[in-house]
Amino acid sequence: MSIIRLTTGAPHIRSVNDLSRIQAVQAIALVPVVIAAVLNTGYQYLLALNTAADEIHWDWSDRAVYFLGLDYQNPSFFGALTAGLVHVIPIMAVAVLSAGLCERAFSIQRNLPMQKGFLLSALIFSLFMPPAASLVHVAFGMAFGMVFGKGVFGGDGKTFLNPALLGVAVVQISFPTALSGHPVWETLGGYNGSHIFAVYHLEGGGALTALDMDWWSAFIGTTQGLMGTTSTLAIAIGAALLVWKGIASWRLIIGQLFGLIFIALLCNMWGGGILGLPWYWHLVLGSFAFGAVFVATDPASSACTDVGRWAQGVLMGGLVVLIRVVNDSHPDGVVAALLMGSVLAPLIDHIVVWFNVRQRAKRYG
Repeated sequence: MSIIRLTTGAPHIRSVNDLSRIQAVQAIALVPVVIAAVLNTGYQYLLALNTAADEIHWDWSDRAVYFLGLDYQNPSFFGALTAGLVHVIPIMAVAVLSAGLCERAFSIQRNLPMQKGFLLSALIFSLFMPPAASLVHVAFGMAFGMVFGKGVFGGDGKTFLNPALLGVAVVQISFPTALSGHPVWETLGGYNGSHIFAVYHLEGGGALTALDMDWWSAFIGTTQGLMGTTSTLAIAIGAALLVWKGIASWRLIIGQLFGLIFIALLCNMWGGGILGLPWYWHLVLGSFAFGAVFVATDPASSACTDVGRWAQGVLMGGLVVLIRVVNDSHPDGVVAALLMGSVLAPLIDHIVVWFNVRQRAKRYG
């Protein structure tokens, strides 16, 4: 005798994947990104410490690195790993705690078991943070994202915004100066992920030369930036796993790449300065690659139709470049572009379905 099991709530998925498996694969795909984030954060911190040891302001992370006796004049693999863990683990722990408390509060209020998606949201949120982010701001941003990006809509599968993305947006908008207030990190200037675009607005093509940055280093991830966004190579490895397992839509990822290349080429034809930044630099600088793979492909905030995914991808990729070249007060542009794409996803699907219905009606009468 067969047993029929009925699901009582969203999300409903027509595949062998269930929500737990999707989140598990997404977490595994983030492993190379986390490893790259830890190593590069530690390496960049030791370089900054070597440059400005006299300006150290001795917060808890500085004291921890000093107590461990790490050699910042000749950074080793172990030194970079340890210094990276000192910065990454506290931010992740605070984000997980904040997200978990919010998830627990909603589960108690609704008399439902806790959903494990808060762990993935906290991990993505943490990787969008700069290494010197205040733990108070991390807790606030993560809580805001969980409450207003997920909890008030009913939980996993019922929201149209990625809670991690919403939390990052709130932190960037509400505390822009707080993310760049550590004098040791400021000697490098680019750890907040958007410095290169701000410099490019002022200096044009000389910005990359002035910062002694080459494309390969940016691709590998040995440059300054938000913790989880520097290594395009690590992100590509995670993307391959997500696409292979059918978790992420390859149409959405390729669509974003097409949109970025097309608008970048148009800008290159228009003029110099930031307009002249080649598309392959747009790809590896800032947080485009990380957002395109781990945020834009979130099933809750992406289009459901194949044509809609192409359209949403092209829209978001193009918006990233447009914001970067037009708005020098928000140089990276990725968070704003992804939020716009998420909000427009239902409308894009509605238009695609409406068009298909009209075409079938014309065809069959």
